[in-house]
Amino acid sequence: MDAPPSLFLRETVAPPFPFIPTATSGSARLDGHEVQASARGLSPRALARALDYIERNIGDTITLADIASAACISRFHFARLFRVSTGRSPMEFVLAKRIALAQEQLARGPQKISATAASLGFFDQSHFTRTFRRMTGYSPREFCHLHAPVTRSA
Repeated sequence: MDAPPSLFLRETVAPPFPFIPTATSGSARLDGHEVQASARGLSPRALARALDYIERNIGDTITLADIASAACISRFHFARLFRVSTGRSPMEFVLAKRIALAQEQLARGPQKISATAASLGFFDQSHFTRTFRRMTGYSPREFCHLHAPVTRSA
């Protein structure tokens, strides 16, 4: 049985874009696992268009209709096919991507949590903090303290 996503996020900082479609084959990589495109999931081209749209617009408001439109599929069909292809709903995928990017930004060093929240498309710092804690088990401030760069004084 696979570990729940929240446990994965607690243990490691997720890669910036965990799902990478390969242009030449009918497969892609999701969190280090090979995912084969099948007749039941999105075509590799539609999946690549959807993931590209998410990547380019991660700091903006993203709706299911926007991603489906980028993939050139109706939103109802798209939501079902995206889940078959990735194992997550489109909006769960977007949220996990935002939290992974937040972890990277917060681990780099001191910065305002509100600025991180705004840059990743969260409504406000409170929404960001609740979501971050739910998905990682830590508040953004706790995460910063745990991953703060070690400095030595002379």
